[in-house]
Amino acid sequence: MRTPDGRVIQLTVVDFDDKTVTVDLNHPLAGRDLVFEVKIEDVKPLEGEKS
Repeated sequence: MRTPDGRVIQLTVVDFDDKTVTVDLNHPLAGRDLVFEVKIEDVKPLEGEKS
């Protein structure tokens, strides 16, 4: 779908009939648990703090 100013918005049609279309505008990952694996490569002291 496009907004009046031309931006593209992702949506999912969840239901429709002869007179009505129901859409879901939530992000596809909305409501899901997200798990990230991170690696800390460096730790620096805050400005003004001694290391």
